[in-house]
Amino acid sequence: MDIHTLHVEHVVLLTVYTLLVLANSWAHRGTRGIRWFFLYNLFALLGAGSVALRGRIPDFLSIVGGDMFVVVGYFLLFLALAALFGRRSRQIYLQVFLVLVAAVATVETGYIHPDTKARLIAYSTILLCQQVQIAFFLFRRDIDELHVAGNSMGLIMVGLALSNLIRVVGVAYNGVPQDYLKSGDFLAWIVILNSCLQCGAMVAYVWMTASLLRRDLEVQASTDPLTGLLNRRAFEEASERALVACREANVGLAAIIIDLDDFKEINDTYGHRYGDETLISVALALGAGMRKNDLLARIGGDEFAVVLPQTTAAEADEIAERLRHAIEGTERLPEGARSTLTASFGVAVKQNSTDSWDELIMRCDRALYSVKRVGGNLVQRDLDWPSGLFTV
Repeated sequence: MDIHTLHVEHVVLLTVYTLLVLANSWAHRGTRGIRWFFLYNLFALLGAGSVALRGRIPDFLSIVGGDMFVVVGYFLLFLALAALFGRRSRQIYLQVFLVLVAAVATVETGYIHPDTKARLIAYSTILLCQQVQIAFFLFRRDIDELHVAGNSMGLIMVGLALSNLIRVVGVAYNGVPQDYLKSGDFLAWIVILNSCLQCGAMVAYVWMTASLLRRDLEVQASTDPLTGLLNRRAFEEASERALVACREANVGLAAIIIDLDDFKEINDTYGHRYGDETLISVALALGAGMRKNDLLARIGGDEFAVVLPQTTAAEADEIAERLRHAIEGTERLPEGARSTLTASFGVAVKQNSTDSWDELIMRCDRALYSVKRVGGNLVQRDLDWPSGLFTV
């Protein structure tokens, strides 16, 4: 088995992947970490190319440059992953330390005092540490959309680390031929294994970016761009599921429609900029009062909706009144003028198994209209009898 030919094939394969990653990074320039990942591929390619050209280019570039290109490449891969996950990690200092150690060891054993055995052991040990650290970083990330792809890449890093461990043990006990390019099957199989796993790492990274893009598209399709809350469509779908679950569990469920009082006056008097700031403030105030399983959405211009699973009528009244006070405590300061914001609340509680989501919302609207007719800033629950209008 000709190891030189394997290196050439490795270079060709990395060239194809690097070009594909370049095209992908150009097409998705906003993707986090994509530029670092392209540089990782480029440095991996330069490292493989330097080894493949050994004997045809100066030894310093072939040996020292080849090893350092690969070590720096894994450092760039770590930067790409940290950016992809949106995390700043102190583990970067370990990667920097390993790069510095690699530079000293490679120059010493590869150029100043050439020693192929010592160089391979040092080089493989440093790569082993880099790959274990990257795998550890991946396994600690707990993002649902990236769980499978991230763990797959972590396992690939473990595989690469094991291949380097095998190389360290093999070289330590058996040594290496004087001519690395005629080193035989042992190092040849290491090259094959590394080539396959490196390509797998590239595929896994692209898989992760695709998962994030899909998640971002889903978020954009289900959220209100101004407030970040659920939009009407996503809210209705989630509410239908919550209603079915509560009906099957034979527990209560309540819905609330919230309409800001005189919101048009805010836009007309102070402009839409302050109107948008008011909506964002209201969304934050409402969100602060939500429980873990509650649903909150902006379903219209100045209209919000809440679904409260596993909630009784008395609890729904209490929560709605608390939210009313939260909005009333939201202050606007347009052009230095202090004013108080109020809202009207219509509440309805699931009464029996025949209630549908449309019926529940219709009852919320009916209660809301009653509040609007008397001036707003009240909570009313839709009842089968005339009472129910109250303030606290």
